[in-house]
Amino acid sequence: MIYANKSKKNNEKRARTCVYAKKFVTLRPIMKTKHLPIVSALFLVIAMTIQFVVSYQWEKKRVLEHIDYEMELAQKDFIFEIYDIQDAGEEMVDFLNRRLDNPEAILRHTNTIVRRFPDVMSCYVSFRPCYYNDSDYWYCPASWRVGDSIVTTLYGDKEHDYFQRKWYKGAIQSEKGLYWSQAYQDEDFNDPICTHSIRFEKDSDFVCVIGLDFSLLWVNKMLNDIKPFDDAYCKLMSSDGSMVLATDESLEHNTKLLKKSDWIISSVMLSPVDMRLEIGVPKHHLLESVWKKSLITLGVLLIGILVAGLLIRLIRRDQAAFARVETENKLMEREMHIASTIQMGILRKGQRSNVKGDKWTDAMLQAALVPMQEVGGDLYDYFRKGDDLFFIIGDVSGKSVPAAMFMSATVNLFRSAVRRLQSPKAIMEDMNAVLSDNNPSMMFVTAFIGRLHIPTGELLYCNAGHLAPIVYSTGQRDGETKVLPLEPNIPMGYEGQFKFKEQGTMLHQDEMIVLYTDGITEARNEQHEMLGSKRWIDIITKHHNAFRDGDFEAINNIGLQFVGKAEQTDDMTIMTITKTSPDEPVSLRVENKMDQWPTLRSTLHNYALCAGMDARALKKLEVALEEAVVNIVNYSQATEIELKIKNEELKIILILSDNGIAFDPTAQEEKDINKAVEERQIGGLGIALVKQIADEVSYRRIDETNELTIIKNI
Repeated sequence: MIYANKSKKNNEKRARTCVYAKKFVTLRPIMKTKHLPIVSALFLVIAMTIQFVVSYQWEKKRVLEHIDYEMELAQKDFIFEIYDIQDAGEEMVDFLNRRLDNPEAILRHTNTIVRRFPDVMSCYVSFRPCYYNDSDYWYCPASWRVGDSIVTTLYGDKEHDYFQRKWYKGAIQSEKGLYWSQAYQDEDFNDPICTHSIRFEKDSDFVCVIGLDFSLLWVNKMLNDIKPFDDAYCKLMSSDGSMVLATDESLEHNTKLLKKSDWIISSVMLSPVDMRLEIGVPKHHLLESVWKKSLITLGVLLIGILVAGLLIRLIRRDQAAFARVETENKLMEREMHIASTIQMGILRKGQRSNVKGDKWTDAMLQAALVPMQEVGGDLYDYFRKGDDLFFIIGDVSGKSVPAAMFMSATVNLFRSAVRRLQSPKAIMEDMNAVLSDNNPSMMFVTAFIGRLHIPTGELLYCNAGHLAPIVYSTGQRDGETKVLPLEPNIPMGYEGQFKFKEQGTMLHQDEMIVLYTDGITEARNEQHEMLGSKRWIDIITKHHNAFRDGDFEAINNIGLQFVGKAEQTDDMTIMTITKTSPDEPVSLRVENKMDQWPTLRSTLHNYALCAGMDARALKKLEVALEEAVVNIVNYSQATEIELKIKNEELKIILILSDNGIAFDPTAQEEKDINKAVEERQIGGLGIALVKQIADEVSYRRIDETNELTIIKNI
């Protein structure tokens, strides 16, 4: 976009600047120096006042944004942990609906819940008085952790009257039948815990209350991880204002003695447990930073004034200034030329502004880069490994030689990592660790790394603060344009231990993904209007054939219609990738051994993630596939297993084939689902769990081959 070469114009502009400088020094203006000290002092006072106010407000905004960002991440982590507790409760409710007539099975299932969900400290089912005819007044099957063991027994007597407990009463009195307790110190676990209780009814008749205790010790680590400064504090508080956990109790005590005006405090509610996360940062951090910047600014201004005075004297004496400008201009041109050579030499085939790429029988890639003036920090690269196409596009902070060197390091790191690693997340984390190490200038690079598995169209990607790519569809979805959703990952080069989040989508036949840098969307016309994302998407939609064929010269002419005579202000880079082959289902054949399960799971995980299945549904589908694979490994006597995966009408279809003995697991009588894995028999617990998770399950025998089909709605 806007691929005009501005180098000639910039050279002409620098030449005109030198001519103006020569004319200026020959004017020898009359300047009175006796007023210079007064004017300089007044200028310093005004400049320092403005700088101090602006720096303080900017620093305050930066700290608040950092606190809000940390709290948002902590809130997401907290809610994610709560999901496991909710899943455990839902599983217990489902079990009671089916096995309420079997008290012994309920007792065993409390043990299963504690064993399957690591965050659950204890699970218990507190029945109403004398619910079972042969039971006592209190009847409460329960299981809880003791060290590495799980204790399972009946609970409830006069000393342990659960009818009087808050979690029991709270679930009964709740309109929705759900209750989350305040955090409290448990006398048995010696840990701060919360209780989640659920009222269970059968045919509108109250039966019991399900209780789940979970520890809050993991919150302490989370609080320490999100502390923005060593002398800041993070604390978790109940809704009544009492403190549950804090990073530093002595510091928490001191905050009560200090004035609130000395702290920057922000808080957020954590639902559904009705607790509050609070972070406090001493304001002196703002003042320290502002004073440092003020001193630097003062020093720069003083030096500037001294230099200005010296230049005035030099201008009035001779034309030495012109000679110095001319010399510096030559040095700058030399530096720009070196940096340009570095930048263009590192890119594939390294020729300025030319479209480069590859055309295969199943895909096509085109790319072009136009640096601002002579050098900048944009980059792109790609690497094909079998059916996988890896690619990267990025933008380094800064300009000139430092940006070119950092850009060169980034591309070389990508080329090294892509040969060793398979996922965009692993590649990005490997690159980020190296770029963050020994980076005193704090340069960074925004980047988008993707891996396209061309036969199936699985596109796994990881973003580091870069612009969202645009996908344009032809064929059945002709004219459809969408912007890829992105996780808010940080740019590479800031924090070496940062854990990036990977995402996925499907790229179907005749679909094209367009990647670009901000030099395009932020290009301005003569009225200082930016091109913007909306206009850019309209250009892609109207001229998609030019993008597909790599005709960036035509796109350049379209861009010039908007920009006019305005100068280019940033590097501009485009990369387009088009999948030209028909979509194929996943097909994977492995040995009939359980050590092949990670390969099968990874294949399903990547495909379902790209197909748009949410994390909870994907987790359950992985469990269903594992049960089916365990069944084949243990009982089929097969030599190999074949897994096929396809996506049809918002459904994930798994076809699991083996060459073992004929056996229809769907026709078997379901067994006790409380039995341990080693006790499971073909057609028993495994197929029962598969049927419970899947939307459709079917079996057929074809040509001496067992074929089990599992269908799950996305």
